[in-house]
Amino acid sequence: MASSRHTKRLVQAAGVLSAVMAITVLAGCTSAPAEGGGSTPGSDGKFVIGFEQPLGGQAWREMGLASLQALANSPEYKDKVELKIVRTNDNDAAQQNAAMQNLIADGVDLILFDPASSSGADAAITQATAQGIPVIANGGPYDSEDVYVVSTDWANAGTIGANWLLDNLGSNKNIAVLEGLAGVPLNEGSMPGVIDTLEKGGATVVAQDTNGWNEATAQEAMSTILRSNPDIGGVYSFLTGGQGVPEAFKAAGIPFVPVVGGSGYNGEACELVEYGSEGLKGDMVFGQPAIYAKGLEQAVALLEGQEIEREQYFPPLEITNENAADYCLTDKPANFQLGYDFPGLDLKLDDVLKYYSGS
Repeated sequence: MASSRHTKRLVQAAGVLSAVMAITVLAGCTSAPAEGGGSTPGSDGKFVIGFEQPLGGQAWREMGLASLQALANSPEYKDKVELKIVRTNDNDAAQQNAAMQNLIADGVDLILFDPASSSGADAAITQATAQGIPVIANGGPYDSEDVYVVSTDWANAGTIGANWLLDNLGSNKNIAVLEGLAGVPLNEGSMPGVIDTLEKGGATVVAQDTNGWNEATAQEAMSTILRSNPDIGGVYSFLTGGQGVPEAFKAAGIPFVPVVGGSGYNGEACELVEYGSEGLKGDMVFGQPAIYAKGLEQAVALLEGQEIEREQYFPPLEITNENAADYCLTDKPANFQLGYDFPGLDLKLDDVLKYYSGS
């Protein structure tokens, strides 16, 4: 686990009213945070914890929320926690900020949020801090000294895959690169390092596009690239593409090349199992969605008065040809999201699936 210091940004802004979909997972009361660390539970003994998720319906996020709820309803936490989950859409920072302000108005004891941008929730964070409500960026980093961070180490996730690709390229060093979703902090913060690592390692980027963190988009983008660059030697696709990219090669009748992906979909693992004998080599580097559950664990510890590290970054998972069979679930669809557990939490798939709204 690595740590870094982020720059504090405080921006005063008016709350933006937007339509959000809120789901109260458990019923209960809340209370104002106590002085000096920790918070006093409500009359039913539960802490009320809000979670704001800005990309409603996306499989990775939905699996994260399912893991979060599974932990909240586990024997250790069910009598401690009430969750208020709010989903907004399109990774809209203004919607997220407004939703977080609504959670503050609802009287939550703590806010977890997966950042839509690196500074778009500053107004809500300033308001929460003034009221003694802790805020944890959970899933990605955020640029504020007032915010705790519990996140995958996305910067290293990018370079891990880049170094794997460099090690597995043959004599053909011409590669294609598909970035993730433009504007999202973890994409913008990771891709410059990825390109720098690849180019310094001797690769030449001859084509670039985006995968939109969607396997169908990755396949379409790769198909377009192959029409004008059929002889590339490898593909780097950030946090998605381990399924769509090989399918594009297969559809075009072009031999497989080393591929870096990382959506964490079941199909990525199963593609390596199915096509490994045909020459497909891959490294699927992704953060576990269950980082949301890890965030909840840390939130409860903080509310109970324990000291937690201000910034916590955890290494990503890697699925390669060597371990793909351990992850491929033959009874689940290709777009089933893996990463439902997290080290130290021991979440069971059947328990998580009770709350999963994806495929």
